[in-house]
Amino acid sequence: MTRSQLLPADRLQMIADLVSERGSVRGSDLVEMLGVTDETIRRDLLRLSEMGVVRRSRGGAVAARTPEEAGTAQRLREHASEKLAIGHRAAELVTDGSSVILDSGTTTLALARALRGRRNLIVVTTAVTNAVELVGNPGTTVVMTGGVIRPQTFGASGELTAATLREIHVDQAFLATHSVSVKAGLTYPSFEEVDAKRAMIAAATEVILLADASKFGRASLVRIANIDAVHKIITTPGVDPAEADAIREMGIELIIVEPTGVSTPARPGRTSHPSG
Repeated sequence: MTRSQLLPADRLQMIADLVSERGSVRGSDLVEMLGVTDETIRRDLLRLSEMGVVRRSRGGAVAARTPEEAGTAQRLREHASEKLAIGHRAAELVTDGSSVILDSGTTTLALARALRGRRNLIVVTTAVTNAVELVGNPGTTVVMTGGVIRPQTFGASGELTAATLREIHVDQAFLATHSVSVKAGLTYPSFEEVDAKRAMIAAATEVILLADASKFGRASLVRIANIDAVHKIITTPGVDPAEADAIREMGIELIIVEPTGVSTPARPGRTSHPSG
């Protein structure tokens, strides 16, 4: 396949990689490099700008680090109280003697910290940060997947990671993502870690998405799964009411927690999955 024959998603990923590597790109250079028209490149850069991957500049685009791709220390500071509340509420769903998968991310790190003191717990994780947090707990067996560790998230990625996850089954998987909406599903700004996230979904009896309200109503570059791949979503106030209603109409339990850690009860009359 020539570069002019690239699928749109592959072309977008190539442009995103170039911007990430170089810091900026010129539209004319992309036209020559990819063998497509000026109009195609303008549409591609607009799409990447809408997803927060780049910022438009005169004649091209510059890198725009998204919250997901920013450093871990920075992301820990963003929506810190919301993540803490989500982590504590998620920990309430985990019972002693069960097995869980923890995705990489700062919200799942809040969950890992809230799991201290649990007994006979098996935790499978792709994240070095989660493993370090839990490995000293005498009641927890920590299983690290293999794979290449990404410095942005401290999460493992690649075929080795996905292959490990495909060989196990757990009671619950706690998933993180960059963006979520009923229309676009669960999406992520790069291809790395996506295969691992899909394997986590397939490996669990119950899938629980941890995502504060800032992640709703947006779409990133790569689709992980449709939103109905999850059974529960734990989030914070601020999700668009129409989006929240649509999620509940699909039979997904939407759990809203205040930053103080106080849960908002599920609205009556909505179908939801029973607690696992």
